[in-house]
Amino acid sequence: MTDQSLRLKTYVQQLGGQVQFTRLMAEQGYSCSRSLLNQTCNHGVLPKRNGDAYKQAINQVLRTAGMDAESAWLPQSESGPANAHPPKIGASGSVPSINQLPRTTQRGDSTAMMNKTKATLEPEHLRHFSLSDDPFFDLADHREIWLNNHLEYVKHLIQRTAENRGMMVLTGDYGAGKSTLLRHVLGEMIASGKAEIIMPDRLDRRAMHGDMLTLAIVDQLGGGMRIPRSVLQRDRLAKRLLTTAMERGEHPLLVIDEAHDLRTELFVALKRLWDSGLIFREIGILLVGTGGKDAGGRSWGLRWEIEGNPDIREFAERAHLVDLGRLAATLPEYLAWRFRKVGAALDEVFAPGAVEVLTEQAQTPQLVGIYAVGAMREAYLDGALKVSADHVLRV
Repeated sequence: MTDQSLRLKTYVQQLGGQVQFTRLMAEQGYSCSRSLLNQTCNHGVLPKRNGDAYKQAINQVLRTAGMDAESAWLPQSESGPANAHPPKIGASGSVPSINQLPRTTQRGDSTAMMNKTKATLEPEHLRHFSLSDDPFFDLADHREIWLNNHLEYVKHLIQRTAENRGMMVLTGDYGAGKSTLLRHVLGEMIASGKAEIIMPDRLDRRAMHGDMLTLAIVDQLGGGMRIPRSVLQRDRLAKRLLTTAMERGEHPLLVIDEAHDLRTELFVALKRLWDSGLIFREIGILLVGTGGKDAGGRSWGLRWEIEGNPDIREFAERAHLVDLGRLAATLPEYLAWRFRKVGAALDEVFAPGAVEVLTEQAQTPQLVGIYAVGAMREAYLDGALKVSADHVLRV
Protein backbone atom coordinates (compact mmCIF):
# COMPACT_ATOMS: atom_id res chain seq x y z
CA MET A 1 0.00 0.00 0.00
CA THR A 2 1.30 3.49 -0.85
CA ASP A 3 0.26 7.07 -0.17
CA GLN A 4 0.81 7.89 -3.85
CA SER A 5 -1.44 7.07 -6.74
CA LEU A 6 -0.09 4.66 -9.36
CA ARG A 7 0.48 5.34 -13.02
CA LEU A 8 -2.26 2.74 -13.51
CA LYS A 9 -4.75 5.51 -12.68
CA THR A 10 -3.78 7.41 -15.83
CA TYR A 11 -3.91 4.27 -17.95
CA VAL A 12 -7.40 3.42 -16.69
CA GLN A 13 -8.61 6.90 -17.61
CA GLN A 14 -7.06 6.60 -21.08
CA LEU A 15 -8.91 3.32 -21.65
CA GLY A 16 -12.32 4.82 -20.96
CA GLY A 17 -12.54 5.06 -17.15
CA GLN A 18 -13.19 2.60 -14.33
CA VAL A 19 -16.52 1.22 -15.61
CA GLN A 20 -14.99 0.35 -18.99
CA PHE A 21 -11.80 -1.03 -17.40
CA THR A 22 -13.68 -3.38 -15.05
CA ARG A 23 -15.64 -4.58 -18.07
CA LEU A 24 -12.39 -5.33 -19.89
CA MET A 25 -11.13 -7.21 -16.84
CA ALA A 26 -14.32 -9.29 -16.85
CA GLU A 27 -13.49 -10.27 -20.43
CA GLN A 28 -10.19 -11.58 -19.04
CA GLY A 29 -12.19 -13.73 -16.60
CA TYR A 30 -11.72 -11.56 -13.50
CA SER A 31 -14.59 -9.51 -12.08
CA CYS A 32 -13.83 -6.65 -9.73
CA SER A 33 -15.66 -3.61 -8.38
CA ARG A 34 -14.88 -0.02 -9.25
CA SER A 35 -14.25 0.65 -5.56
CA LEU A 36 -11.45 -1.97 -5.50
CA LEU A 37 -9.97 -0.63 -8.76
CA ASN A 38 -10.12 2.88 -7.33
CA GLN A 39 -8.23 1.75 -4.20
CA THR A 40 -5.63 0.07 -6.40
CA CYS A 41 -5.14 3.16 -8.57
CA ASN A 42 -4.92 5.59 -5.68
CA HIS A 43 -3.20 3.53 -2.96
CA GLY A 44 -1.83 0.36 -4.58
CA VAL A 45 -4.28 -1.85 -2.68
CA LEU A 46 -4.59 -5.47 -3.87
CA PRO A 47 -7.28 -7.92 -2.72
CA LYS A 48 -6.22 -10.31 0.05
CA ARG A 49 -7.55 -13.26 -1.94
CA ASN A 50 -6.41 -13.92 -5.50
CA GLY A 51 -4.27 -10.78 -5.53
CA ASP A 52 -1.91 -12.26 -8.13
CA ALA A 53 -4.80 -13.18 -10.46
CA TYR A 54 -6.23 -9.68 -10.04
CA LYS A 55 -2.91 -8.05 -10.94
CA GLN A 56 -2.43 -10.43 -13.87
CA ALA A 57 -5.87 -9.52 -15.27
CA ILE A 58 -5.00 -5.81 -15.09
CA ASN A 59 -1.67 -6.43 -16.82
CA GLN A 60 -3.37 -8.43 -19.58
CA VAL A 61 -5.83 -5.59 -20.29
CA LEU A 62 -2.94 -3.13 -20.50
CA ARG A 63 -0.88 -5.36 -22.79
CA THR A 64 -3.86 -5.91 -25.07
CA ALA A 65 -4.07 -2.12 -25.40
CA GLY A 66 -0.38 -1.91 -26.31
CA MET A 67 0.62 -0.39 -22.97
CA ASP A 68 3.61 -1.18 -20.77
CA ALA A 69 2.05 -3.17 -17.93
CA GLU A 70 5.09 -3.05 -15.63
CA SER A 71 5.20 0.75 -15.56
CA ALA A 72 1.53 0.87 -14.45
CA TRP A 73 2.59 -0.16 -10.93
CA LEU A 74 5.02 2.72 -10.52
CA PRO A 75 3.97 5.81 -8.55
CA GLN A 76 2.70 8.67 -10.69
CA SER A 77 5.69 10.82 -9.81
CA GLU A 78 8.32 8.19 -10.63
CA SER A 79 9.93 7.95 -14.03
CA GLY A 80 9.43 4.66 -15.81
CA PRO A 81 10.79 2.96 -18.89
CA ALA A 82 11.01 4.86 -22.12
CA ASN A 83 7.87 3.21 -23.42
CA ALA A 84 5.87 3.75 -20.25
CA HIS A 85 3.41 6.05 -21.95
CA PRO A 86 0.85 4.18 -24.04
CA PRO A 87 1.88 4.02 -27.69
CA LYS A 88 -0.46 4.64 -30.57
CA ILE A 89 -2.59 1.63 -31.32
CA GLY A 90 -0.70 -0.69 -33.59
CA ALA A 91 2.76 0.38 -32.48
CA SER A 92 3.13 -2.76 -30.39
CA GLY A 93 1.54 -5.04 -32.98
CA SER A 94 -1.27 -5.89 -30.54
CA VAL A 95 -4.58 -4.43 -31.67
CA PRO A 96 -7.62 -4.86 -29.37
CA SER A 97 -10.86 -6.09 -30.86
CA ILE A 98 -13.58 -3.57 -31.79
CA ASN A 99 -15.62 -4.59 -28.73
CA GLN A 100 -12.78 -4.07 -26.28
CA LEU A 101 -11.18 -0.66 -26.20
CA PRO A 102 -11.80 2.97 -27.08
CA ARG A 103 -8.89 4.02 -29.30
CA THR A 104 -7.68 7.02 -27.32
CA THR A 105 -4.10 7.69 -26.31
CA GLN A 106 -2.57 11.10 -25.80
CA ARG A 107 -4.23 14.28 -27.04
CA GLY A 108 -3.36 15.00 -30.63
CA ASP A 109 -2.61 11.40 -31.57
CA SER A 110 -4.26 10.07 -34.72
CA THR A 111 -6.26 7.03 -33.63
CA ALA A 112 -9.06 4.89 -35.03
CA MET A 113 -12.46 6.29 -34.08
CA MET A 114 -14.36 3.91 -31.82
CA ASN A 115 -17.21 6.11 -30.59
CA LYS A 116 -20.12 6.45 -32.99
CA THR A 117 -21.30 10.07 -33.02
CA LYS A 118 -24.76 11.41 -33.87
CA ALA A 119 -25.29 13.10 -37.21
CA THR A 120 -28.42 14.72 -38.63
CA LEU A 121 -30.21 14.48 -41.92
CA GLU A 122 -29.75 17.73 -43.83
CA PRO A 123 -32.51 19.23 -46.05
CA GLU A 124 -31.02 17.62 -49.16
CA HIS A 125 -31.18 14.18 -47.50
CA LEU A 126 -34.81 14.71 -46.46
CA ARG A 127 -35.80 15.75 -50.00
CA HIS A 128 -33.99 12.75 -51.46
CA PHE A 129 -36.02 10.31 -49.32
CA SER A 130 -39.25 12.40 -49.41
CA LEU A 131 -39.24 12.90 -45.63
CA SER A 132 -40.84 15.83 -43.80
CA ASP A 133 -38.36 15.70 -40.92
CA ASP A 134 -35.47 13.72 -39.44
CA PRO A 135 -37.01 10.55 -37.90
CA PHE A 136 -34.17 10.27 -35.39
CA PHE A 137 -34.06 13.78 -33.97
CA ASP A 138 -34.45 13.89 -30.18
CA LEU A 139 -38.05 13.84 -28.93
CA ALA A 140 -38.83 16.48 -26.31
CA ASP A 141 -42.16 15.13 -25.02
CA HIS A 142 -41.73 12.42 -22.37
CA ARG A 143 -45.00 10.85 -23.54
CA GLU A 144 -43.49 10.03 -26.93
CA ILE A 145 -41.78 6.70 -26.40
CA TRP A 146 -41.57 3.30 -28.02
CA LEU A 147 -42.22 0.39 -25.67
CA ASN A 148 -41.97 -3.32 -26.39
CA ASN A 149 -43.42 -5.92 -24.00
CA HIS A 150 -40.33 -6.03 -21.80
CA LEU A 151 -40.12 -2.24 -21.50
CA GLU A 152 -43.82 -2.14 -20.60
CA TYR A 153 -43.09 -4.63 -17.82
CA VAL A 154 -40.12 -2.61 -16.56
CA LYS A 155 -42.37 0.47 -16.53
CA HIS A 156 -44.87 -1.48 -14.41
CA LEU A 157 -42.10 -2.50 -11.98
CA ILE A 158 -41.00 1.12 -11.50
CA GLN A 159 -44.58 2.18 -10.77
CA ARG A 160 -44.98 -0.73 -8.38
CA THR A 161 -41.73 0.19 -6.61
CA ALA A 162 -43.12 3.66 -5.91
CA GLU A 163 -46.54 2.39 -4.80
CA ASN A 164 -45.12 -0.31 -2.51
CA ARG A 165 -42.16 1.83 -1.36
CA GLY A 166 -39.69 -0.81 -2.47
CA MET A 167 -36.11 -0.69 -3.75
CA MET A 168 -35.23 -1.33 -7.38
CA VAL A 169 -32.03 -1.15 -9.43
CA LEU A 170 -32.42 -0.76 -13.20
CA THR A 171 -29.40 -1.52 -15.39
CA GLY A 172 -28.78 -1.50 -19.13
CA ASP A 173 -26.10 -0.98 -21.73
CA TYR A 174 -25.07 2.42 -23.06
CA GLY A 175 -27.87 3.83 -25.23
CA ALA A 176 -30.36 1.11 -24.27
CA GLY A 177 -32.98 3.71 -23.31
CA LYS A 178 -32.73 3.77 -19.50
CA SER A 179 -32.95 7.55 -19.12
CA THR A 180 -35.65 7.83 -21.81
CA LEU A 181 -37.80 5.24 -20.03
CA LEU A 182 -37.13 6.93 -16.69
CA ARG A 183 -38.31 10.35 -17.98
CA HIS A 184 -41.44 8.73 -19.43
CA VAL A 185 -42.40 6.87 -16.26
CA LEU A 186 -41.62 9.73 -13.88
CA GLY A 187 -43.51 12.19 -16.09
CA GLU A 188 -46.61 10.02 -15.92
CA MET A 189 -46.28 9.55 -12.16
CA ILE A 190 -45.93 13.29 -11.55
CA ALA A 191 -48.93 14.00 -13.80
CA SER A 192 -51.01 11.54 -11.76
CA GLY A 193 -50.46 13.69 -8.67
CA LYS A 194 -49.75 10.72 -6.41
CA ALA A 195 -45.99 10.51 -6.68
CA GLU A 196 -43.41 12.80 -5.12
CA ILE A 197 -40.18 12.40 -7.06
CA ILE A 198 -37.05 13.17 -5.06
CA MET A 199 -33.80 13.54 -7.00
CA PRO A 200 -30.64 14.55 -5.09
CA ASP A 201 -29.15 17.64 -6.74
CA ARG A 202 -25.55 16.58 -7.30
CA LEU A 203 -24.23 15.96 -10.81
CA ASP A 204 -21.04 14.29 -9.60
CA ARG A 205 -22.45 11.03 -8.25
CA ARG A 206 -19.07 10.07 -6.79
CA ALA A 207 -19.24 13.11 -4.51
CA MET A 208 -22.67 12.22 -3.10
CA HIS A 209 -22.98 11.28 0.55
CA GLY A 210 -25.76 10.24 2.92
CA ASP A 211 -26.57 13.75 4.19
CA MET A 212 -27.58 14.74 0.66
CA LEU A 213 -30.41 12.20 0.73
CA THR A 214 -32.25 13.83 3.63
CA LEU A 215 -31.44 17.28 2.23
CA ALA A 216 -33.18 16.30 -1.03
CA ILE A 217 -36.20 14.96 0.87
CA VAL A 218 -36.61 18.18 2.86
CA ASP A 219 -36.10 20.29 -0.25
CA GLN A 220 -38.78 18.37 -2.22
CA LEU A 221 -41.36 17.73 0.49
CA GLY A 222 -40.80 20.77 2.69
CA GLY A 223 -42.72 23.24 0.52
CA GLY A 224 -40.08 25.95 0.76
CA MET A 225 -39.58 25.68 4.53
CA ARG A 226 -36.24 26.63 6.02
CA ILE A 227 -33.78 23.76 5.91
CA PRO A 228 -32.09 23.17 9.29
CA ARG A 229 -28.32 23.52 9.32
CA SER A 230 -27.98 20.72 11.86
CA VAL A 231 -27.74 17.28 10.23
CA LEU A 232 -29.65 15.69 13.12
CA GLN A 233 -32.50 18.21 12.88
CA ARG A 234 -32.59 17.78 9.11
CA ASP A 235 -32.85 14.00 9.48
CA ARG A 236 -35.73 14.36 11.93
CA LEU A 237 -37.53 16.82 9.66
CA ALA A 238 -37.09 14.51 6.65
CA LYS A 239 -38.62 11.64 8.61
CA ARG A 240 -41.63 13.77 9.65
CA LEU A 241 -42.17 14.90 6.06
CA LEU A 242 -42.07 11.31 4.79
CA THR A 243 -44.58 10.21 7.43
CA THR A 244 -46.90 13.07 6.51
CA ALA A 245 -46.64 12.21 2.80
CA MET A 246 -47.52 8.59 3.53
CA GLU A 247 -50.55 9.66 5.60
CA ARG A 248 -51.74 11.75 2.63
CA GLY A 249 -51.58 8.68 0.40
CA GLU A 250 -48.60 9.97 -1.58
CA HIS A 251 -45.72 7.84 -2.82
CA PRO A 252 -42.31 9.48 -2.29
CA LEU A 253 -39.74 7.95 -4.65
CA LEU A 254 -36.04 8.73 -4.37
CA VAL A 255 -34.46 8.44 -7.83
CA ILE A 256 -30.76 8.46 -8.70
CA ASP A 257 -29.76 8.19 -12.37
CA GLU A 258 -26.16 7.41 -13.40
CA ALA A 259 -25.97 5.27 -10.25
CA HIS A 260 -22.99 3.30 -11.58
CA ASP A 261 -20.82 6.12 -10.19
CA LEU A 262 -22.11 5.88 -6.60
CA ARG A 263 -19.70 5.10 -3.79
CA THR A 264 -20.13 2.08 -1.52
CA GLU A 265 -21.06 4.27 1.44
CA LEU A 266 -24.09 5.67 -0.35
CA PHE A 267 -25.58 2.23 -1.01
CA VAL A 268 -25.42 1.60 2.74
CA ALA A 269 -27.00 4.99 3.48
CA LEU A 270 -29.81 4.29 1.00
CA LYS A 271 -30.67 0.99 2.62
CA ARG A 272 -30.79 2.55 6.08
CA LEU A 273 -32.94 5.43 4.84
CA TRP A 274 -35.31 2.93 3.22
CA ASP A 275 -35.50 0.83 6.38
CA SER A 276 -35.87 3.75 8.80
CA GLY A 277 -39.66 3.57 9.19
CA LEU A 278 -40.79 2.26 12.55
CA ILE A 279 -43.71 0.18 11.23
CA PHE A 280 -44.10 1.02 7.53
CA ARG A 281 -41.49 1.91 4.98
CA GLU A 282 -42.01 5.51 3.99
CA ILE A 283 -40.04 5.90 0.76
CA GLY A 284 -39.30 3.99 -2.44
CA ILE A 285 -35.82 3.99 -3.95
CA LEU A 286 -34.93 3.62 -7.63
CA LEU A 287 -31.35 3.49 -8.93
CA VAL A 288 -30.66 3.60 -12.67
CA GLY A 289 -27.23 3.01 -14.14
CA THR A 290 -25.05 1.48 -16.82
CA GLY A 291 -24.32 -2.23 -16.50
CA GLY A 292 -25.63 -5.68 -17.29
CA LYS A 293 -24.30 -8.96 -18.59
CA ASP A 294 -21.89 -9.27 -21.49
CA ALA A 295 -22.10 -11.84 -24.28
CA GLY A 296 -20.34 -14.36 -22.05
CA GLY A 297 -22.86 -13.94 -19.25
CA ARG A 298 -20.48 -11.99 -17.00
CA SER A 299 -21.83 -9.07 -15.00
CA TRP A 300 -20.30 -5.60 -15.39
CA GLY A 301 -20.91 -2.00 -14.29
CA LEU A 302 -23.70 -1.35 -11.80
CA ARG A 303 -24.95 -4.92 -12.07
CA TRP A 304 -21.57 -6.25 -10.97
CA GLU A 305 -21.51 -3.71 -8.15
CA ILE A 306 -24.83 -5.05 -6.86
CA GLU A 307 -23.95 -8.72 -7.32
CA GLY A 308 -20.25 -8.70 -6.50
CA ASN A 309 -19.47 -6.00 -3.93
CA PRO A 310 -19.65 -7.62 -0.47
CA ASP A 311 -19.65 -4.21 1.23
CA ILE A 312 -23.17 -3.42 -0.03
CA ARG A 313 -24.72 -6.78 0.78
CA GLU A 314 -27.39 -5.29 3.03
CA PHE A 315 -28.60 -3.16 0.11
CA ALA A 316 -28.19 -5.80 -2.61
CA GLU A 317 -30.23 -8.46 -0.82
CA ARG A 318 -33.23 -6.13 -0.52
CA ALA A 319 -33.26 -4.45 -3.93
CA HIS A 320 -34.98 -5.84 -7.02
CA LEU A 321 -32.39 -6.01 -9.80
CA VAL A 322 -33.93 -5.47 -13.25
CA ASP A 323 -32.08 -5.31 -16.58
CA LEU A 324 -33.35 -3.77 -19.81
CA GLY A 325 -31.67 -6.64 -21.62
CA ARG A 326 -30.87 -6.81 -25.30
CA LEU A 327 -33.53 -5.30 -27.55
CA ALA A 328 -32.16 -6.53 -30.91
CA ALA A 329 -35.16 -8.77 -31.64
CA THR A 330 -37.61 -5.84 -31.52
CA LEU A 331 -35.39 -3.07 -32.91
CA PRO A 332 -37.01 -3.29 -36.38
CA GLU A 333 -40.29 -2.33 -34.67
CA TYR A 334 -38.54 0.63 -33.06
CA LEU A 335 -37.12 1.67 -36.43
CA ALA A 336 -40.58 1.51 -38.06
CA TRP A 337 -42.05 3.55 -35.15
CA ARG A 338 -39.46 6.27 -35.71
CA PHE A 339 -40.41 6.61 -39.37
CA ARG A 340 -44.13 6.66 -38.55
CA LYS A 341 -43.46 9.68 -36.30
CA VAL A 342 -42.67 11.68 -39.45
CA GLY A 343 -45.43 10.15 -41.56
CA ALA A 344 -43.20 7.76 -43.50
CA ALA A 345 -42.92 3.98 -43.93
CA LEU A 346 -39.72 2.13 -43.10
CA ASP A 347 -39.88 -0.08 -46.22
CA GLU A 348 -39.97 3.01 -48.43
CA VAL A 349 -36.49 3.99 -47.26
CA PHE A 350 -34.75 0.76 -46.13
CA ALA A 351 -34.50 -2.51 -48.04
CA PRO A 352 -35.35 -5.58 -45.86
CA GLY A 353 -31.75 -6.80 -45.85
CA ALA A 354 -30.57 -3.39 -44.71
CA VAL A 355 -32.86 -3.46 -41.66
CA GLU A 356 -31.54 -6.87 -40.68
CA VAL A 357 -27.91 -5.79 -40.94
CA LEU A 358 -28.61 -2.51 -39.14
CA THR A 359 -30.16 -4.19 -36.10
CA GLU A 360 -27.31 -6.71 -35.98
CA GLN A 361 -24.77 -3.90 -35.99
CA ALA A 362 -26.57 -1.54 -33.61
CA GLN A 363 -28.11 -3.60 -30.75
CA THR A 364 -29.50 -0.52 -28.92
CA PRO A 365 -32.05 2.19 -29.88
CA GLN A 366 -29.42 4.91 -29.68
CA LEU A 367 -27.07 3.11 -32.05
CA VAL A 368 -29.96 2.27 -34.40
CA GLY A 369 -30.48 5.98 -34.96
CA ILE A 370 -26.78 6.62 -35.50
CA TYR A 371 -26.40 3.76 -37.99
CA ALA A 372 -29.67 4.59 -39.78
CA VAL A 373 -28.77 8.24 -40.36
CA GLY A 374 -25.24 7.31 -41.44
CA ALA A 375 -26.55 4.68 -43.88
CA MET A 376 -29.10 7.13 -45.33
CA ARG A 377 -26.35 9.68 -45.93
CA GLU A 378 -24.28 6.98 -47.69
CA ALA A 379 -27.26 6.05 -49.90
CA TYR A 380 -27.74 9.73 -50.76
CA LEU A 381 -24.10 9.98 -51.91
CA ASP A 382 -24.71 6.95 -54.15
CA GLY A 383 -27.94 8.41 -55.52
CA ALA A 384 -29.83 5.34 -54.25
CA LEU A 385 -33.50 5.79 -53.33
CA LYS A 386 -33.34 2.94 -50.81
CA VAL A 387 -30.74 2.11 -48.19
CA SER A 388 -29.03 -1.23 -48.79
CA ALA A 389 -27.11 -3.53 -46.45
CA ASP A 390 -23.87 -2.28 -48.01
CA HIS A 391 -24.72 1.30 -47.04
CA VAL A 392 -25.19 0.20 -43.43
CA LEU A 393 -21.87 -1.65 -43.39
CA ARG A 394 -20.06 1.53 -44.50
CA VAL A 395 -21.08 3.40 -41.35
